[in-house]
Formats: sequence, C-alpha cells, structure tokens
Amino acid sequence: MNLNKTKKYLNLEIKKELEKSKLKVLTNENDFLVKNLKKAG
Repeated sequence: MNLNKTKKYLNLEIKKELEKSKLKVLTNENDFLVKNLKKAG
C-alpha cells in the first residue's frame, strides 16, 4: 500500500470526524441558547 495514499485517507477521515464533532458542539450550544431564550421569554 502506498504511504501517501494512506496519509491522504487518514487526513480525510480525521477531517470528517472533526466536522462531526464541531457540529455536535454547535447543536449543543444552540440547544442551550434556545432553552435559555424560552425561559426568559
């Protein structure tokens, strides 16, 4: 197996995971903000 190909593949996988985790954090923050807005409103 070509080392460069595996590196590219790993980088793609890492990027995908990072995007997923960023999305999770954002949705958690949004949920928190929405709950606080509902309490205040």
